[in-house]
Amino acid sequence: MMARQTIGEQIEIALPAYKGEVSEYLANYQQHYNEQFTVAEKQKITISNMEVERSFLGIPVDVYGLVGNFNFIIYFTHRGREIPQALRNPPDTKCGIIGVSLDRLHSIYFANVEKSTKSYLTILNNFLVNDLASKQWIFHPRFRRLEKLAKLKLAEKVKDLKPRPNFGNKESKYPFEKHADFGRLSSELPAKKPKRLAVFECVMCAIQWQDLSPGGSVCPTCKSLLYRRKIGYADPEN
Repeated sequence: MMARQTIGEQIEIALPAYKGEVSEYLANYQQHYNEQFTVAEKQKITISNMEVERSFLGIPVDVYGLVGNFNFIIYFTHRGREIPQALRNPPDTKCGIIGVSLDRLHSIYFANVEKSTKSYLTILNNFLVNDLASKQWIFHPRFRRLEKLAKLKLAEKVKDLKPRPNFGNKESKYPFEKHADFGRLSSELPAKKPKRLAVFECVMCAIQWQDLSPGGSVCPTCKSLLYRRKIGYADPEN
């Protein structure tokens, strides 16, 4: 009924952008990797040869028309009237299908009535033509091709990731570890050398002291790091 009230043989309407995303979960990294792609930018199109309330794929649709050589369908949705699954995957891919949600129309209508003297039909026409928030793409003829390209691009990215080592089915906290010994058992790793006892001297007061820290500590007399220097080790190297 709404379509019959607002639509003639031709109409120009604004359409929202249409973006997609493919994703792959890599259990070895416990992370999803995504690749986004753009099917269509926000735009205005002209629908010609329009018919109202006719059948498409055996489904009653609200508006049927042409955009160039492509069929274009508008399907109104509201509570209790969802998008038929057949419209999401039509066998005829040379078409475009959008859904227009009428859920906000009631509030938009009364908000406009309070602010202006616009007629009901003017408000309906402006809603259908310009309201982007109410529209969603159901099917676009380029979607499947661009989705396939995005999957190939994501597969290339995933393939280039460095394989993550596995410690007896235990996940590592460091998936991009680059050290050569990362995949070796702890028993195979060389033992850490114990810290050596270094000898430091203060060039100001000539006092000497020992410390395990490689950076040394403050001079016990001057209480400063500025004038200390390491002069050797108190213990022999193993």
